[in-house]
Amino acid sequence: MGIDNTKLNPKRVIILAGAVIAFTIGSGFATGQEIIQYFTAYGVGGIGAVLVFLVTFLYYNFNFAKAGSEERFERGNDVYKYFCGKYVGTFCDYYSTLFCYMSFFVMVGGSASTLNQQYGLPLWVGGTILAVAAMITVVGGLNSLVDAIGAVGPAIVALCIFIGIATLVRDGSHIGEGLQIIEQGAFTGATADNTIKNAGANWLMSGISYAGFVLLWFASFTAALGAQNSKKDLYHGIVWGAVAVCVAIVLISFAQIANINTADAHGNYVWSADIPNLILAEKIWKPFSAFFAIVVFGGIYTTAVPLLYNPAARFAKEGTKQFKILTVVLGLVGLFVGLFLPFRVLVNIIYVLNGYVGAVLILFMLWKNIKDLTGKGKKKEA
Repeated sequence: MGIDNTKLNPKRVIILAGAVIAFTIGSGFATGQEIIQYFTAYGVGGIGAVLVFLVTFLYYNFNFAKAGSEERFERGNDVYKYFCGKYVGTFCDYYSTLFCYMSFFVMVGGSASTLNQQYGLPLWVGGTILAVAAMITVVGGLNSLVDAIGAVGPAIVALCIFIGIATLVRDGSHIGEGLQIIEQGAFTGATADNTIKNAGANWLMSGISYAGFVLLWFASFTAALGAQNSKKDLYHGIVWGAVAVCVAIVLISFAQIANINTADAHGNYVWSADIPNLILAEKIWKPFSAFFAIVVFGGIYTTAVPLLYNPAARFAKEGTKQFKILTVVLGLVGLFVGLFLPFRVLVNIIYVLNGYVGAVLILFMLWKNIKDLTGKGKKKEA
C-alpha cells in the first residue's frame, strides 16, 4: 500500500485515542475489579503484566487497523478469516461475537451493582439506564458510537489517574506494607475459601490473559475503524490511548496496594470489594465517591456500546431496519440476562478463560505476519 502521506489530524487522533480508552475501560476497569485481579494481586509483578499487555495490545491493534484499512472488510469480523483462515476464522468470528455479547451482560450487571451500592437504587434501574443508552447509541451507527465514547473516555481515564495520584500522595508510604501483605497473603478478613482473586498463575500469564480478552473486543472494532479512518490517525490514536490506559492501571494498582486492607463503612475491603475504586474515592473525600460512581457508570457505558454493536453488526447491515430491530432485541435480552449474572465471578472466570482464547489468536496473527514477511502469505500481483 506504500507510505501513508496523509496529514495527521490531531483532533481525530484525540477522538480515536478516546475511543480506544473508552472501549478498554469497562465495568471491570472503572470499578477497579479488573485491576485487582490482573495486576494488583501480583504486587510489583503487576508492572510486568502491564508491559506485557501494552506490547501485545499495540501489536494486534496495529495489525487489525492495517488489515481493515487495506482489505476494507464488508464486516469487521471478517478480520478473523484474514488472519486465521476460513475454518478457524469462522469459528473465531462466531465465538468472539458470542463473547462480546456475553460481555455486554457483564456491563449491565456492573452498572446495576454500581448504582445499587452507591445510591441504593434497585438493580433494575441501573441496568435499564445502561441498556437503553447503549441501544440508542448503537442505532446511530459506528461514527455516532466513536464520537460518543471518544468524548467520554479521556474524562474517565483522567479521573482514574487523579484518584491514583491523590491516593498515592497521601498513602504512598504504605506501598511497602501493602506489598508485604500481598506477598504473605495477610488480607484482613480473608479465609481459606475467600481471599484475593487473581487472573493467572503468575504476572506473565495474567498480562497475556488481559491482552487476550481485550483482543476479542477490539478485533472487529479496530478493523472497522481502519476502513473508515486515516491509518496514520488511527495508529497514533491506538498508541496514545494504550499509554493512557497503562498509566491509569499502574497508578490505580499502586493506590490499591497502599490501601489493600482499607475498608469502607460497610466493611468491604479494597482486596475483596466488588467496586474497590469507590473505597479509594471515598477516602479522598466522601462526596467525591458519589460523583465517581457516575464516572464508573460512564466507563461501563463506553464499553457496553461497542459490545452491543459487534453482534448487531455481525448479523445485519448497519443503518438498516433489521440492524435497528436486532440492536433493540439484543439490548433487551442482555438487560434481562445481565441482571441475574454474578459480576465478580464473570470477571474472574469468563474474562480469564476468553483471555487465553484471545492469546491463541495472537499466535495465528504471528504466523501470518511471518508468512507475509517471507513472501509465502502475500497475494500474487495480478
